[in-house]
Amino acid sequence: MSLPQFLFTLGFAAVFLAIVAFTAVVVRSARFYDGGDFPTGSMLLRLARPGRERAELQRWAFYLHRITGVGVLGFLCLHVIDVSLFVWDPIVYDDVHGLYGTAMMRVIEVGLLFGLLFHTFNGLRLVVVDVRDLGLTASTRLLHGVLTATVVLGVVGSYYIMKPVFA
Repeated sequence: MSLPQFLFTLGFAAVFLAIVAFTAVVVRSARFYDGGDFPTGSMLLRLARPGRERAELQRWAFYLHRITGVGVLGFLCLHVIDVSLFVWDPIVYDDVHGLYGTAMMRVIEVGLLFGLLFHTFNGLRLVVVDVRDLGLTASTRLLHGVLTATVVLGVVGSYYIMKPVFA
């Protein structure tokens, strides 16, 4: 591993740790401010409840939207840095971009794909809910659509991202 690759990997590790730390802060604040020990096995039972109690799913979508937003921001910062390497030295740029072909980076790209898809679709859902002034039932249906689209498109995209690793 060359020095530029090592430095990029170090920067990536710092961004990853920041995302994990932010996730811990979000979960801790959810447990404190929302009055419950939500990340437990009984969460699925609570999500199956009818009526207004399903707003918990909306709350978790809010938390996940914040976490994926920080992840996308972290990726964007690293992306600007690694693309700007081309101006500095094209050889260093090619060296750093050699990391993207590794199996580990492809798995990380799959995670990024799922984060981007959820953040995009959920952001559009939030715009529709605000503009159309939708209630909880319609908002929950849209959230199910967001989750379905994220999983379906994420699985299809993951196939193409991981295809070179298994070829």
